[in-house]
Amino acid sequence: MVSKSLVLRVFVMLFVISLAASSAVVFGETAGLDETAGMEFAAVKGGCFQMGDSVGDGDPNERPVHEVCVSDFSMGKYEVTNQQFKKFRPSHDSGKFEGVSLNENNQPVVNVSWEDAVEYAKWLSSKTGRTYRLPTEAEWEYAARAGSSSAYYWGNDASEACKYANVSDAAAQKKYPKWRSFNCDDGHLVAAPVGSFRPNAFGLYDMLGNAWEWVEDVYNAEAYSKLPKNNPVFEGSGEYRVERGGGWSNGPMGVRSSHRVGLTPTFGHRSLGFRLVLVK
Repeated sequence: MVSKSLVLRVFVMLFVISLAASSAVVFGETAGLDETAGMEFAAVKGGCFQMGDSVGDGDPNERPVHEVCVSDFSMGKYEVTNQQFKKFRPSHDSGKFEGVSLNENNQPVVNVSWEDAVEYAKWLSSKTGRTYRLPTEAEWEYAARAGSSSAYYWGNDASEACKYANVSDAAAQKKYPKWRSFNCDDGHLVAAPVGSFRPNAFGLYDMLGNAWEWVEDVYNAEAYSKLPKNNPVFEGSGEYRVERGGGWSNGPMGVRSSHRVGLTPTFGHRSLGFRLVLVK
């Protein structure tokens, strides 16, 4: 006969598990497909924020600072990994940097174009019956800032970077003197396994550093003076798409919450990857 105390302990354990699950949308056994194994999405409560160069040391394309409001969405807690992407394209090779692999299973997939990222999202959607896409630029910055208005989501102190991000650090500066670097040591010369550093206040990892991330928007240097306040996404004409967040070879100016760059959608490089938004 099962004791009442054992039943109570089991009930409490299940209750705790249910609370933990409510803070993030987790796919794996739940979806019943190998393609989504290990992919987690954090529920991000929508709201309004000041988008752009809030500190005053950024580029002209980060201005004017303007209020933007986004609806609730679910953002990937981690950048898409090589292992996950190779379920879609087994032949993909993220490559090496000076003999050091960028192709380990838990490193972020890199050397992927915007078109590759979009095709992966479509493929994953068709496999799971759910809808995945790239985040809009506004969603990305809202999620990266996680309520902050500083240059980085941990504050304005660049020396704290290596606790939160994989960046061009002091070791990289010694090896590559021309690189602009942070004065700290993150322990990684190239891309780190996703989730190796502290998350931001929304529970998202590597929003700055490790790999640049493609977003949905067409790049326009004057987009901030043209877009609406609510759920903006620039879909006008333009030959480039936006990448955000900086990567493992970037220093203090490249790894900022407001920094934005436009690249051709067929282009890929050694520190450029992506993460997904779950729509439903």
